[in-house]
Amino acid sequence: MKKYLIVFSCIFTFASTSVAAKDNGTDRSITILKEIQSIVVNKDGSYTETIESCIQINEERAVESESQRQWHFNQSLETLELLEAYIEKPDGRKVHVKPEQIKLQQEPAYSGAPMFQDMQVKVAIYPEVAVGDKIYSRHRKIRKTAMFPGQFSDYTAGRYVPTKQLTINYDMPAEMLLHSQANGFAATSPVTKNGRTMYRWDYLPSDNPRIEASSVNYADYGKQLVVSTFTDYASLGKAYYQTAALTTEANAKIKAKTTEIIKGLSNPRDKAYAIYDWVRKNIRYVAVYIGNGGLVPHNADEILDNLYGDCKDHTSLMEAMLATAGIDSTPVLINSGDSFKLSPVASLGQLNHAITYIPSLNLYLDSTAINVNHGYLPASVWDKPAILTKTGEIGKTPATEFFKTNNTYKVNITTTGAAQFEFTRKDAGQLAEVTRYEQSNWRINDRELAVENILKGYGMTGSGTVELGDLKANEDQYEFKLKGEVDNWTYLPGTVGIATNSSLYAGMANNIYGLTAEVERTQDFVCPENNIVEEAVYQFPAQAKILYVPKDVDVHTAFFEYQAKYTHNDKQVIIKRTFKSGKEGSRVCTPKDHQAMQATIKKMVQDLRSQFIVQVQ
Repeated sequence: MKKYLIVFSCIFTFASTSVAAKDNGTDRSITILKEIQSIVVNKDGSYTETIESCIQINEERAVESESQRQWHFNQSLETLELLEAYIEKPDGRKVHVKPEQIKLQQEPAYSGAPMFQDMQVKVAIYPEVAVGDKIYSRHRKIRKTAMFPGQFSDYTAGRYVPTKQLTINYDMPAEMLLHSQANGFAATSPVTKNGRTMYRWDYLPSDNPRIEASSVNYADYGKQLVVSTFTDYASLGKAYYQTAALTTEANAKIKAKTTEIIKGLSNPRDKAYAIYDWVRKNIRYVAVYIGNGGLVPHNADEILDNLYGDCKDHTSLMEAMLATAGIDSTPVLINSGDSFKLSPVASLGQLNHAITYIPSLNLYLDSTAINVNHGYLPASVWDKPAILTKTGEIGKTPATEFFKTNNTYKVNITTTGAAQFEFTRKDAGQLAEVTRYEQSNWRINDRELAVENILKGYGMTGSGTVELGDLKANEDQYEFKLKGEVDNWTYLPGTVGIATNSSLYAGMANNIYGLTAEVERTQDFVCPENNIVEEAVYQFPAQAKILYVPKDVDVHTAFFEYQAKYTHNDKQVIIKRTFKSGKEGSRVCTPKDHQAMQATIKKMVQDLRSQFIVQVQ
């Protein structure tokens, strides 16, 4: 049984330039010779899981990582026993793991988030591991309390290593019908006997294309087995809310604080925004997984007293405060990351996060997103199916939200090629608070060296200052400036070609160059979302002569709007660019979309890499 925690999850992507082969994702440093998972489920949803595993070390690079095997469990709800562990040498000799080589450790913090938990890790340290060895283990885990009373679900992903056998067995009470989605797994017909039904699936090894840059989550398209006794997502959502609802009672302290927060406000949306802003700024995100805390929120009064909690705790406090303000809300189960689909079988699966929904305002709020202002959501939850747990309905978050960046770049160049410059960035909409929060956490040293480090990235020597905007403002606009001097912006006198950079920092060029990460695609990917306007003014000394500027560019397609306009006289070059990208109504692009983008991407990259030519005598 796999561990489900509704928490923030990290997103890992692997960049490359082309698709070279269908099986270019398989890691051949080990081979799974045998993995048999046998789960015996009780009527109340508790279960016993026994896993037998044998892998072979094929390459030296796998020795270090595979010489320790780990098994995770919740010490309040589960027991874990290592039944057998040994190495089998190529000559058949077995080297058993001794009792003193089995350690019990506290599980490290998940994804770097602050955490209190009773998750434990049992570690077996295998001795004398070498290439050619077979590493064997058999362990049993007993789950004493079901995640949801009377329900069971499980998830098994395909393997990205050569696999000889992967068998999944479920021994279920006959009255607990097990629904399944199997992609890359072959089912054996269930057998019912003595009030129990036996289910079996066997993994079908096949090619493993590498995970492409910015692709959607593997669970949205890959090999997997999902099983669940839930009939639909409505029943799953209501099962979650059945326990979550017990944590949302507003005591006197919650009522008093809410009254203070919404004082003077009459509009329900304004009240909701005020409560959201207070919670996101004052309730620190800390994961607390004690007992069934990985799934069940803590009481709202505890959260207010402690001023910390995880995403589920945030939704409980939000619900209590909103109810005090006369606003009905519901917790929402959702994916925070790059998964955009729900499995046809109702299970927690990729539902790794909880946010708030207010039906009367059709408003989603994620109060764990301290860097997102009211009225907006973090991009990680855009365009996601959302389980409204109070009613069991499936909603959908907005596909995108308004954001815009305006960059202005002024460069005054001397007869030697030294320069003074001023760069101004204005972020609006969803991005404003993101940038404001990021810069509010800059250390003084970060600020002092920011300009110098940016210039080094261009091969320039210089220095400058950062003028931050209002870090305490609570509005949808944020502006900051970078100013400085460069010794070697270019090399004059003479005739030189100068890159047509229209931004000094975090500009559209970075985003457009990122579109070239894959030449071909076989997997759906997250569509690039951009809305950037840039203007650069290059001022030259009186004796300068502009010999050449690139041609204007104007491209409009279903995915991109890109314009570049060049004007000049003998002393000045002005570059104006705009760039918008996205797919209407969806954040998911297909390989066919990617193919349709290529001609435009080539034109944009060609323009961004262009030069104008100036002569200074």
